Amino acid sequence: MINIMTARGAPCSRRGRGAGVARRPLALPRIAALGAILLAAPQAWAAEPIHHELRVALDPRTGRIEVHDRIRLPSDLPLAGLEFELGREFTPALGSALTELVDRPAAGGLKRYRAKATGDGRTVEIRYSGTVGTAPVHPEHGMPLADVSPEGAYLDGSSGWYPRVEGRLLTFDLSVALPPGWLAISQGSHSDREPGAATWQAATPQDDIYLVAGPYTMYRAQGDSGEAQVFLRDADGALARRYLEATEDYLALYSRLIGPYPFPKFAAVENRWETGYGMPSFTLLGPRVMRLPFLLASSYPHEILHNWWGNSVYVDFGQGNWSEGLTAYLADHLIQEGRGGGANYRRSVLQKYADYVAGDEDFPLSAFRYRHSGESQAVGYGKTMMLFHMLRRRMGEEPFVRLLREFYQRHRYRAAAFSDWQRALETAAGAPWGSFFEQWVERAGAPVLALEELRVEALAGAGFRVSGRLRQAQPGPAYRLRLPVAITLQGNGELEWLVVEMAEGEAAFSATTASRPLRVDVDPRFDIFRRLSSQELPPSIGQFFGATTLTLVLPEQAPAPLVDAYQALAEAWKRRFAQIRVIGDGGPLPAEGAVWVLGRANRHAAAVTEPVRARYRKTLGDSADTLQPAASNAGQSLILTVEEGGRTIGWVGEASAQAIAALARKLPHYGKYSYLVFAGDEAHIRERGQWPVLASPLSAQIGEAQVPMGALPRESFLGAQVGWSPRRGR
Repeated sequence: MINIMTARGAPCSRRGRGAGVARRPLALPRIAALGAILLAAPQAWAAEPIHHELRVALDPRTGRIEVHDRIRLPSDLPLAGLEFELGREFTPALGSALTELVDRPAAGGLKRYRAKATGDGRTVEIRYSGTVGTAPVHPEHGMPLADVSPEGAYLDGSSGWYPRVEGRLLTFDLSVALPPGWLAISQGSHSDREPGAATWQAATPQDDIYLVAGPYTMYRAQGDSGEAQVFLRDADGALARRYLEATEDYLALYSRLIGPYPFPKFAAVENRWETGYGMPSFTLLGPRVMRLPFLLASSYPHEILHNWWGNSVYVDFGQGNWSEGLTAYLADHLIQEGRGGGANYRRSVLQKYADYVAGDEDFPLSAFRYRHSGESQAVGYGKTMMLFHMLRRRMGEEPFVRLLREFYQRHRYRAAAFSDWQRALETAAGAPWGSFFEQWVERAGAPVLALEELRVEALAGAGFRVSGRLRQAQPGPAYRLRLPVAITLQGNGELEWLVVEMAEGEAAFSATTASRPLRVDVDPRFDIFRRLSSQELPPSIGQFFGATTLTLVLPEQAPAPLVDAYQALAEAWKRRFAQIRVIGDGGPLPAEGAVWVLGRANRHAAAVTEPVRARYRKTLGDSADTLQPAASNAGQSLILTVEEGGRTIGWVGEASAQAIAALARKLPHYGKYSYLVFAGDEAHIRERGQWPVLASPLSAQIGEAQVPMGALPRESFLGAQVGWSPRRGR
């Protein structure tokens, strides 16, 4: 039972505290990309933080901000002078204790200063004011780095709104004078000690200070692991209740799985812009984003979990960002695993890597900093996620959970690197793990596998022996692998399992079975990070946006509103994907590269619809009726993909000219799907799916009859270690 308390226009009464990383976009599938990631430069944090005592006054009418900051220096900082950076919009009072360092320029619209300690020799006082600018603005959602206006305020450290000291974590006391009817959100715990001001104290180390304010309605519910909070710009009790329940659920899960939640609260805050940003102890969600039906079971737990990995245990970016992949594994993957979809999720991860990452675009995990493209996400999120999955399979469930808990306890409020994970594993296992980390962290690429020389012989008396050879076909040295192999047996579809150890480029295997073997499947649950063969991949939308060359074919004879809408789609995609060229449908289709055939009136529509009809009509079911290119199809937009001549061709059949703009935003975020059905001018998703894989080089039939693989047993669920199961109603 949740008791919800609401507040409007008064400071909320309890705030989170903990340590933070600069804002990151949520891992939001199937919606428009929400913004560039703003991360501090790679650095090793000093042990003792600087303390800021900030008094802030906001003037929303003019956009002006006034700040008085008393900085308390830690004992290990030299007293010769504190160097810091401040936004160019601000004009500090210069004097004998403060000097602008014009010979030490700062990047990102900042200025560098040196301040001398006064009084007891450990305190620096700075006063400054200025009008907050609105640039730079992200091209998609338009959110600035800083904004103070009648609609609300947003400030983060990248704008230089407070004195930033490179290489130092910080703690702070923050007091903000607010306009009547406004609430404010930051890290730390809240107090009402100052009338007319909202005050927060963050006593645990942070790496940024955020300030969000505006005319909010607040909802709250106290749980065993922390307080759940929701801030909405317009009151909506039903929406707030869903977020409060989900927040309590996830805080309890991760507290039991990893360790106590490091903040008093987690807040879902409605933003003015369509963003999905995660900060320490709160997240900023756009109005449409916040109401996406899938968010509570995908991106939302991901951002809650970042308060353990990234906002409490920091990332040493100099050695690669391990946090995003581990968070994806323990949030997005864990929830799908609990619903029986872990193997499908891992297959999608491997599919994205195959679709987006060509040989010259690959890089090692040690070089991953943040997501800025499909390639960087496929490696930094996907490969790292698979690294932790392979660790778990080798260690076992209980040792893996112990590793997570011990690592969190040891490294909380410290920066950690892949090398720290290696040391933790070696301590836990009492054995070296260097070769494992070298091949998965320091080396770019992935193994490519082939199954060869499969044969079966009947044994004298009874039983059978099945044998074969596994080969690695990628360039470069071999990977050390432990490959699961499933053998389907005659009778009841039972599976026999074995693990093939590969220390070299080839490995023979054999197994004795009581019943006749019917087929062999290598890594059928996609437990190993590897480059999938094209035969293991259905044609998908992601293959277009990851292609080296992508051609958009416009319908020249379509009505003018449709032509204009498709030209706008082409311009929008060209701004995001450099490999695109645009042609009309008057000539033949290109012979090479991926091709989008745009429009029901396109002369080449049948080049996609006819092969789909021949191969997959049964898969589409009722949606097969929409395969008529020229039909209006009752307001449905149909997206199809097919492989022809060794390349992927797709077709966009629009419901209306208005729907094309929505499709332009949405299609790049449905990368794993082969077909999609949208409804109406706003393109609301109605159906999605993947074409069946018709063959795989890692699956082999024994004999002439085509036999399906035996039923895979349900895989173990990590959440069961702490007695948790995902709510299917979300």
